[in-house]
Amino acid sequence: MKIAILSIGNELLSGDTINTNAGWMGRILTEIGCDICQHITVPDKKIPISNALNQLIDLNPDFIICTGGLGPTEDDITRQTLFDFVGTESKFDEDYWQNLTERFKRFGIQIPESNRNQALVPVDGNVIQNPVGSARGSKFKMKDTTLISLPGVPAEMKAMMTESIIPMIQEKGLIPKCIRTLRTTGIPESALIEKIAPVIEKDHGCDIGYYPSLFGVDVRISHADLQPVDSLSKDLYGILGVSIYSEGKESIEEVIVQLGKEKNKTISTAESCTGGLIGHRLTEIPGSSDVYKGGLVVYSNESKIEMVGVGKGTLEGHGAVSAETAESMAYNVKNKFVSDYGISVTGIAGPTGGTKEKPVGLVYIGLAKNDGVKVKEFRFGNNRKRNKLRSSQVALNWLRLSLLND
Repeated sequence: MKIAILSIGNELLSGDTINTNAGWMGRILTEIGCDICQHITVPDKKIPISNALNQLIDLNPDFIICTGGLGPTEDDITRQTLFDFVGTESKFDEDYWQNLTERFKRFGIQIPESNRNQALVPVDGNVIQNPVGSARGSKFKMKDTTLISLPGVPAEMKAMMTESIIPMIQEKGLIPKCIRTLRTTGIPESALIEKIAPVIEKDHGCDIGYYPSLFGVDVRISHADLQPVDSLSKDLYGILGVSIYSEGKESIEEVIVQLGKEKNKTISTAESCTGGLIGHRLTEIPGSSDVYKGGLVVYSNESKIEMVGVGKGTLEGHGAVSAETAESMAYNVKNKFVSDYGISVTGIAGPTGGTKEKPVGLVYIGLAKNDGVKVKEFRFGNNRKRNKLRSSQVALNWLRLSLLND
């Protein structure tokens, strides 16, 4: 089953909006057994849209799915462009217009005349209902290709794909691929690929994809049959071991909460440069209250002294960004919350504030347990946001490994 995706929107080309729609559709459609043969992004202009459609039709896909350009504003010209492209007239859906008018009234708003565009439907074509918004989609049959048009608002697109489009595609008798994603952390992409090269270079028959991020590298394995996926996964586990923290979409914080529950362990945090990010990530997980007892954001020296009990002499003698301060923060927060683990982070997030001795990106992470406290030093880059994310990931991974080993 060949699928082509056409993303429409000036904001996508300018970078003002990240095109998450195409990524989401690509993943979902690939998982159910489709082949994404091409993806094109064009502005809200008639000629580029028409040219892109002609280019995609030449690929002879089973479906072309368009997103974007179905709103009520003047630059939303996709609807009429598609009608012209397939050679159909439009008609005004009076019933839907009344429905829209009533919806606006319920919010105390008089519906703008520009919304009348959203009540236009093709004479030769089908309407795709929108369960969460006002812009309905369209479906056209063009020889061997079905052309689908959906709104660009992600929540609306996903709802319409889930309720209407995916079931329509699955009716064609797709055979889903066997896909397994091994989520790794702590190993850079180049080092990971070099490490697993002896296995990857064998004739395993699987498709391999690498998806690096600030949190680690996801390795996606896919094949028509399960056995090759199982076999290659086993080989990779043999090489990477505990660097693989989960499979599928499970996050490292989900793994930690689950491990904490299984081992009846609790966690507390004292954060400086990460500003509460570790605690935030843990509390995003349902049921984290069984594991996470609480945290302190101690950004200033005064808060480190008053809230988490770092000694004034420690700060004056070693500085806020030091192994000694991280050790004190971890030890004291563990005792303050009476938890099994205390995690601390202190560092220079940047982009300013560094010195020759303590450059931007220097981070100390402390981990306190019943058998003592350990501190690790890390040196990241100059980007503030990346430093915060990396620090939180390293701290969580250290916590995960401790939970596994205790």
